[in-house]
Amino acid sequence: MKTELTYPLPAGRVALVLGAVASVLVALHLIAMQAFFNDALGVKETLGLEYWHVSVLDLDEEESFGTWFSSGVLLMAALLLLHQGRAARARALGWSRWWHVLGMGFCVLSLDEVVGLHEYVNTLMGETSWTVVGFVVLTVVGATYLPFLWHHRWRTGVLFLAAGVVYGGGAVGVEHFTGDDVNSLGYNMGTALEEGMEMGGAILFVFALLDHARRTLGRDLRIQVPLAGSEHP
Repeated sequence: MKTELTYPLPAGRVALVLGAVASVLVALHLIAMQAFFNDALGVKETLGLEYWHVSVLDLDEEESFGTWFSSGVLLMAALLLLHQGRAARARALGWSRWWHVLGMGFCVLSLDEVVGLHEYVNTLMGETSWTVVGFVVLTVVGATYLPFLWHHRWRTGVLFLAAGVVYGGGAVGVEHFTGDDVNSLGYNMGTALEEGMEMGGAILFVFALLDHARRTLGRDLRIQVPLAGSEHP
């Protein structure tokens, strides 16, 4: 008698679904920001738009669909990393601590999406942007994990590196040059690129983790959920 439901997590399908959602969120952000900040279109005056009408579509807003989605993808990556760390330890494959540390780092990134920890750093640094610290942290983490990437070279290592470049390029690079006029059309178009790259990098990383798990296990990673009222002997 079946006592649990099994949900496979094929890397390609998961990445495709997440990528489709991210694309829709970026498109909605572009439409909403053009409607609100592009005076030439006249949409704001015609419809009598207030910012709160479009705020849930603003990828730069913490209380928005985009922020919730980004936080969720980063949390998914964190859980996959922690799972891989446990699996590596159980099978004596080595590098378990490296997986765990990276997993905890992604937990912090997921938390930052909704709490805005980097904004506190920005306030503490005064005139200097937090992206300066972000670039240093990104460089140190990248350099520290070079042995890890070399051990997992070729497919997994290249995918991890590509995901890090895309995510870091958006989170640190694009934001550094976007400016700080949050009420301008240019800033909000830059936000679309920044957040799009962040989501794209995180999704590519999730794909890499699921792909690595499949090749390690010989099958797709699965989520098993016990049925209500079922009892295991």
